[in-house]
Amino acid sequence: MKYRKLGKTGIETSEIGMGLEYLLDKDEKTIKNTVKAAFDGGVNYFDCHMGHDFKENPIDYEGYAKLGKALQGIRDKFCLTHIANSAFRSPADAQPRFESYLKALNTGHSDVFIIQFCDKADDYGQVMGENGLFSYAKKLKSEGKTRAVGISTHSSEIALKAIEDGYDMLMYPVNPAFDVVIDEKQYKTENLDSLWDAAHDFKAEQNGAIQPRKNVYIECERKGVGLAAMKPFAGGFIFRVEKDVGFTPVNLISYALAQIGVSTVVPGCANPNEIEEILAYCNCAEELRDYSGAVSKSRWSVMGNCLYCNHCLPCKSGINIGQVNKLIDAFSDSPDLKTKPIKDRYLALPVKASSCKECGACEKLCPFGVNVIKRLKRAVEFFGS
Repeated sequence: MKYRKLGKTGIETSEIGMGLEYLLDKDEKTIKNTVKAAFDGGVNYFDCHMGHDFKENPIDYEGYAKLGKALQGIRDKFCLTHIANSAFRSPADAQPRFESYLKALNTGHSDVFIIQFCDKADDYGQVMGENGLFSYAKKLKSEGKTRAVGISTHSSEIALKAIEDGYDMLMYPVNPAFDVVIDEKQYKTENLDSLWDAAHDFKAEQNGAIQPRKNVYIECERKGVGLAAMKPFAGGFIFRVEKDVGFTPVNLISYALAQIGVSTVVPGCANPNEIEEILAYCNCAEELRDYSGAVSKSRWSVMGNCLYCNHCLPCKSGINIGQVNKLIDAFSDSPDLKTKPIKDRYLALPVKASSCKECGACEKLCPFGVNVIKRLKRAVEFFGS
């Protein structure tokens, strides 16, 4: 298992985390064995979503008590989140649930306090209000009861607002099906199913190479906001809709981890076998991680976009083309003080884009038809030679 920083929080997370939505209603033995399998595999990030309908979320949740028993003696090895559903809009609603969560897990703090399922503008407005959940979460942080404050959303509009408003981390869907959705035209946040509908109906020839949702990843990278990639399989939708193109849990995890700004990918697991299937990513051959063939054959192939799959390598000049392309995208077209760390990372690369000999070998290898030479010249324009 490899580990990454959760933005600027100082928290180090395993590249692969685990969502508990489908686990916490299982029997105590299943929970214990699944936690052990995750721990043995190096997983240290648990998204503690309790999985019930938010209107029925109990204050004293039995699943947390079972999780607390499974974590006895190893709680300090994990980054645990507490989920406060945005439907519980006041601290008076959230506080008893948070205190019950701490008691059940026999801990004095949650590593991250996440305001969950905030997809509507009205809900976000109430969360950010004077007596909203964001103020409550910041108070908990000041008291040492949480180390970071996060929010989960499916909406790019709300995600970008949250990044600007000072959240420490974001949970956001990262997968090739959703990445192509053009929110402003097709996704209505008041109807979450429309996100899946838009992904199902996507036609590359009608939409070109536009991927506006990736701006969320870019802004997380630029602002130092941790990004937990949720729904890497789009809730199983990807496997159902594109059955024969070659998508697997392993290559979809690889896809999510390759995107700009991602700190950890958090698939849901309900038993030890499922976590072991996910953890196969850590020790499998590189060709099993390769998502480029499946993406290029799927309805979600967007030609001309770098997906950081590294098929362009090795470069005869030694340029790490995928990393250069990530830095180009993160730097964007509006360099300012916030992008100085991006430039510093570029300057630390052992071989710069200016070393390109324009041999064209990379472009012949790219499965997405990226004009690599043009992008490398752009890197020189951005960062210098």
